[in-house]
Amino acid sequence: MYNAVILAGGKTPWLQKAVGTNIRALAPLGGRRMVEYIIDALDQSGMIDRIIVAADSSQWEAAVLPQRAELVPVAAKTMPETAAAAAAVLPQTERILFVCDDIPLLTAAAVQDFLRQAESTVADAYYPIIPEADCEMAFPGARRTYVTLPEGRFTGGNLLLIEASAITTGLAKAEDIFARRKKPWELCGWLGFGFVLKFLLHRLTLSAVEQRVSQLLEFTGKAVISHYPEIGMDVDKEADWQLLEQYFKNSK
Repeated sequence: MYNAVILAGGKTPWLQKAVGTNIRALAPLGGRRMVEYIIDALDQSGMIDRIIVAADSSQWEAAVLPQRAELVPVAAKTMPETAAAAAAVLPQTERILFVCDDIPLLTAAAVQDFLRQAESTVADAYYPIIPEADCEMAFPGARRTYVTLPEGRFTGGNLLLIEASAITTGLAKAEDIFARRKKPWELCGWLGFGFVLKFLLHRLTLSAVEQRVSQLLEFTGKAVISHYPEIGMDVDKEADWQLLEQYFKNSK
């Protein structure tokens, strides 16, 4: 059994006009709030003990969470800070599953598959990547960002399983990455231009990525190939929201 933390501090300004709230987790979709779908998937997986929703409590005063989940007030401003604050209330000797707040299509099977694959290898942190073919088959027309490696083209998922003891170690580095995420050349400098050159030439292997990230973050990381594209279907753009709205309409 694992403890799970839903990082529910995300705000998306354009959602305010569309659905009356800029808090992604509380945005209504298909008759329910996004966070409720995520809680259900975690609960139904049968592999989760505590489900924590980490958020600014002042924004959630009127929100009633399902009994299965508990709200942990967090005043942090960034996702890494939110993760560290939420982890502080959990045992520091266990792995914690972090889940982004904007993947309402998450399923129990996807959670089970990711966790069971992680259990078969030894590392401090595990991150899912999804093959492009799986995403295109499940959600044709959805625009995702893919990385080309010799092993194939992948997009990232929105889960992270990590040893609690590694969170403090990697927080400063994670903050650095978070700050550079929209500054490609700074990020390239941080990664090393030799590393980036191999990537541009499509010579960068998955194992090389794992090794470099592990060196920079000072703990061992492992990519988990998931064939559940719903863990990559997040809400970054209005087009993503419209696609999900259509999905829920069609599923009724």
